[in-house]
Amino acid sequence: MNEQPKSREFMTMWHTFTNGYLPAWAKRAKSSLMESGTSTRALPLFRSFDLLSAPNERLVLLQNRDHKIGVESVCGAQIEFTRPIDFDTVFFQFAGTTEIETEFGPYIMNPGDLIHIPQGIAYRSTGSADSLRWFAWVNEPFTHFMSTDDEVSHTRFKVTRVNGPQWTIPADRQSAPRGRVVERMICWDDKPDDVSLFNRDYADLVPATSTSPRETKSGITKLRAFDLFKEIAGTSGEPKPVFRGKHLELKVYNIVGEQFAFHRALRSEEVRIQFRGDALDMSETGNAQTYPGTVTVIPRGIGHSVITTPVDCPNFLRLNFYSELPWSYPHDVTRHHFNSHFVIETEVIEKAPWRS
Repeated sequence: MNEQPKSREFMTMWHTFTNGYLPAWAKRAKSSLMESGTSTRALPLFRSFDLLSAPNERLVLLQNRDHKIGVESVCGAQIEFTRPIDFDTVFFQFAGTTEIETEFGPYIMNPGDLIHIPQGIAYRSTGSADSLRWFAWVNEPFTHFMSTDDEVSHTRFKVTRVNGPQWTIPADRQSAPRGRVVERMICWDDKPDDVSLFNRDYADLVPATSTSPRETKSGITKLRAFDLFKEIAGTSGEPKPVFRGKHLELKVYNIVGEQFAFHRALRSEEVRIQFRGDALDMSETGNAQTYPGTVTVIPRGIGHSVITTPVDCPNFLRLNFYSELPWSYPHDVTRHHFNSHFVIETEVIEKAPWRS
């Protein structure tokens, strides 16, 4: 009568520790791992892009002394170039398209694309009316990167927002200047009244830079995030980070069914961004039904797992940020201005060999 289904549970450390996994495995009843308690550090599920109230708004949703992570609308042209002096920039394109002009040249971002722009490199963006993306500003530079050599498939996505706002590109953002342009230099510890503006010739910015003094080489890393899988991630172990720094790393998942075990991160926080497919996010502080555009946050120490819905559905795609440092939340993530959801259409150009 007391028999209950048992689940495995393991604990993880942080990659700077000698043992990434603490050798401590347990078998527990699922009832003691799912919705078994509460925590003041837990956040509810939220719809990240419904927190934006207007086009071209930017919101920081998670932050600490090393990085700031958030969402923004890029509706039309950003007139100024931005040069972050002492922090790296990462963008994840969720919906629409964005052209990013950088000193290494222009890059077109489609849904599912990730890009890393090193500190010190000037850039500006021009987005379609429906362009929505995540960003991360990271003080400690990224040091490890996957590359285009790791892309084993080719997939295109079309992301349509349903029941959301119908933003249009403002008249003053139809196009960005190409002659004399303004560059805004920003530092990590800038105060609100700190301003550093410079006039440049566009031809001296795009493209003007190389990682080599003798040949043209880009310092930008741009990847199709969901074409990096060598197998079903999260079923037999942790996938390789796409980008990794001292305090922050990014990973992608393509789970089918249930993860192979509950896990409890002792020295990291986790934010989970659902891109495609539905799933049940299970944790000790509550279960949440996730779908494209929703986000769940797992504080350190909270046991958690995930199962796709339906259980045999192969559509699950997710991007996760992991932080060694605890996050604070400067914005109210329950303040949704809309009640939208996203429809994801997928075109497989080249199937990954492992899927055969």
